[in-house]
Amino acid sequence: MTAENQGVPHSAVDAAWAELASRTVRVILARQGVGYAQLAESLASRGVAESARSVEGKIQRGTFRFVFLLQVVSATRAVCPTNWASVSSCDSWEARATAVLDADLAEQRWIDVKELSRRLGTIGVAMSARVLRQQIRRGTFTAAFYLQCATVCRFDGVFLFVDPEAMRQTAEAGRVCVERF
Repeated sequence: MTAENQGVPHSAVDAAWAELASRTVRVILARQGVGYAQLAESLASRGVAESARSVEGKIQRGTFRFVFLLQVVSATRAVCPTNWASVSSCDSWEARATAVLDADLAEQRWIDVKELSRRLGTIGVAMSARVLRQQIRRGTFTAAFYLQCATVCRFDGVFLFVDPEAMRQTAEAGRVCVERF
């Protein structure tokens, strides 16, 4: 799932995607006028135990799971894509993550798991279709991975949170790194 799978240094591609994931959550917080302490309180009221310090660290690193991004959207009451809102009744956060990605992919029926794997490879993310299927089914994928999928498949709903040009630039940086190695 990382650039290391292709022999490209971890920091070359993955750090750029982690930064984009971090920026995505910071944008949500800024738009909603929510700080780390307030986010931690709101998460706690939803049964997600986080301290202000742990939330801040997670967001700054940008290496959190997509589940956390969904939790942030819920906790801040941010406007979200229609298919994100429609999965709020799922039993677990992981089930919600799976349902969101499945719904996004369902809008583009011509993209199966093999095609998604191929497209991810063009931006420096090597993952077999089998591993990809497992990650999606378990709902344990990172926010960065979701953004990578959104970039290569053009999930329009994500543009509520992140600028398409920033996604393109991050993908291009990954492509260049892969071509160098």
